[in-house]
Amino acid sequence: VVIPLFLTSTFDLLATLDTWLMPNGIFLKEYLQAHDPHLHNTVVTSFVFLDGTVLQGINLIAIYKMSHGRSARSLLLVPAMSLFFVMSAYTICILTTDLPLHPLTFLVSPTILAYLVLLPLGVLSIPRNYALSSKNSLGNDTQTISWGTSALLVAGAVVIVAKVLALVGVRNGLLDIIRLNDPLIFLDDVEKTIPFIQVVIWQYVLVSLPLFAISIFYHFKTTKPAFLWEVAVANFAFLLTGQFIFIVGSFYWKTPKDLRVDPTNAVFWIINLIPVVAALAQIQSLSVYRSSLISKYPKVKKRS
Repeated sequence: VVIPLFLTSTFDLLATLDTWLMPNGIFLKEYLQAHDPHLHNTVVTSFVFLDGTVLQGINLIAIYKMSHGRSARSLLLVPAMSLFFVMSAYTICILTTDLPLHPLTFLVSPTILAYLVLLPLGVLSIPRNYALSSKNSLGNDTQTISWGTSALLVAGAVVIVAKVLALVGVRNGLLDIIRLNDPLIFLDDVEKTIPFIQVVIWQYVLVSLPLFAISIFYHFKTTKPAFLWEVAVANFAFLLTGQFIFIVGSFYWKTPKDLRVDPTNAVFWIINLIPVVAALAQIQSLSVYRSSLISKYPKVKKRS
């Protein structure tokens, strides 16, 4: 599982260096000069930046842990689900476009099955090395933290709902704030194709909102099923990917000028950081219930 994830993030690291630091291209000159609108657009370019930096770092940490005999299941779930998220959007867009597909798209297409099915299932098939106990490991009252986490989960869900309502044209004071301070919602930079950013927002509605609901439902329950950890990590991966696209895409020089934002716009940062912070808070709140299934000091029977 880790090898294809690492190779993908390494490729995207080289693409990132060429795109952001070397305009004429050095490492992947032919790839970047190919005029494929489905691969070379704001959403995909922003994800390539994420994969070549943040996800590359996560893959390297996972490799380090594995080299020391430790499980990297939770770490690997982040890049696997992040790739699943963006490749789902990419697949929807190329299947519904009225543009003729570029040869480069045909070259990338065989990898879609791996990103959508094989890698996520590969990570999930790694045996769990933990359980979620009914008592937190701190052994004290964490009610205040729990209420704070639940408030963030609700706020994250509200941001997602606000984005989709602004997208479909609902007007009111709150949604006008979203519309004015997060204009990338209306990005449409690939002609005759469903806007990539719209697919990302609808993925939020179909995937992240239900995962938020599951997290909120179990938040104050004493018994927490083990799958809740995967739910929290997967949702973090989805939201990290989507919000990274919103943030980086809003500053990308090829994004239409009227859809870019001022880096000092505090409202923009609040809107786009709340969902990610909420997902991180959920992981942190579950971590105190997480207990290892592998003893640090296993009993060894002496041979007679």
